[in-house]
Amino acid sequence: MGEIRRHVRVGRTTDRVMLRLPRQVRQSLVVYALLSPALIIIATFSFIPLVWDILLSLSSGGMLGATKFVGFSNFARAVHDPLFLLTLRNTIEYAVLTVPTALICGLIVALMISQLPRFRGFFRGTVYFPVVVPIVIAANVWAYIANRDFGPVNFILGLAGIPHIDWLGNPTLAIPAIVMEEVWRGFGFYVIVLSAALLAVPREVDEAARIDGATGLRVAWSITIPLLRPAIAFCAVMATIWNFQIFDVVYVLTQGGPAGATATVSWYVYEQAFQANNPGIASTMSIFLLVMILALSLAQLRFFRSDVEY
Repeated sequence: MGEIRRHVRVGRTTDRVMLRLPRQVRQSLVVYALLSPALIIIATFSFIPLVWDILLSLSSGGMLGATKFVGFSNFARAVHDPLFLLTLRNTIEYAVLTVPTALICGLIVALMISQLPRFRGFFRGTVYFPVVVPIVIAANVWAYIANRDFGPVNFILGLAGIPHIDWLGNPTLAIPAIVMEEVWRGFGFYVIVLSAALLAVPREVDEAARIDGATGLRVAWSITIPLLRPAIAFCAVMATIWNFQIFDVVYVLTQGGPAGATATVSWYVYEQAFQANNPGIASTMSIFLLVMILALSLAQLRFFRSDVEY
């Protein structure tokens, strides 16, 4: 009974303290208390690893051994590493090819589905299906499709008299082949996001433009797409973040080959950290990638900034 009375007194004291606080402060405390589980998870899996990554980039040593503080020497080594510069160029080339292609395909398909009188949900589900397929399975399916000897792509090209092409073994065609796989696998996500944004666009705006004599393409270009700028900005930022971090598809399809033609920064980070046992250099390269993604994301948000509300 004594223990129960003590808990009751503590609870009453806490209630009195809370009542003495301003109402706005009490509401803020309640909000942060409700958010605390999510904040703890974010700090555990995002903030703390980021700090650890920065500390590793300033040190040298093995994954499990003692480390030594070396300052910014790892950054100087990375800048002068020809393979890192190659992976950086490959990553930029891959993202430049993938992000606009996926966004344009997603926008066109979303606009086409929005014009259908029936079965819109069916077609949205159809284009979204590759997104939920595990990446390893999707990559292996694409490896079969693009196979030099018996792949369907080369079979169709052979019917037109075009000789078989080694899509994943040709240094010039390897990145475009991976780009096609990622566009096929990922553009359904942008279709769903843009379709949801299209549902929020007032139909009165389109109807008024058509009454004024605007055609379908003119309405889409001058009215619908500008109203989708916030959704397009979200898709562009997410596409940039995901595609600059590409690793799994490269690892499954080409292992960075042929001759480093498809090696990306994320793949090289993995090689340095877990194959070469050099976490300092790997962390340094990951920071380069983080800064690049952050800068591009901020630039895209500024470019797509819109004051239009609907």
